[in-house]
Amino acid sequence: MINYRKATIQDIDEIMAIIEDGRAFLKLQNSGQWQDGDPSRENILQTIKANHFYIVLSPKGDIASVCALTYQEDDYEHPYEGGWLTDQPYMVMHRCSVKEKYRHQGYGNALFEMFEIEAKKQGYHSIRIDTHEKNIPMRNLIIKNGFTYCGKTILKPNKDRMIFEKII
Repeated sequence: MINYRKATIQDIDEIMAIIEDGRAFLKLQNSGQWQDGDPSRENILQTIKANHFYIVLSPKGDIASVCALTYQEDDYEHPYEGGWLTDQPYMVMHRCSVKEKYRHQGYGNALFEMFEIEAKKQGYHSIRIDTHEKNIPMRNLIIKNGFTYCGKTILKPNKDRMIFEKII
């Protein structure tokens, strides 16, 4: 069983360090994702205050991976290519990142496991995620965790993303 919890304001510096690890990793892939400063510290703080930001802990108790879990999103309502598997209410996972020293140790998979646990707890049977086309490691992780490619959407402002869904 994974050890996770909702993030608190006190976690912000460590969360931002993990976000920066992710930003650097994406840059190495020549991906434009996260290269415009988003997600910002302010964005993460707002998500924490709204009780939508989660952290997965290592056995030592430090933060190994992070993500936001939200609900119905306007950007997901009208894919311009393809379509969703279902039109039921859904949860969305965003802003996923694994601390550099914990990469390739299962903490990305742990985020998906946590996502599914939380969605079921809250009564959702559909979960969705998007990623940049050049983010091959995330695309592979998404597929590995049982998601189906559903097409593309545009996130505001003007960010083309591949979209995936899993019925749980």
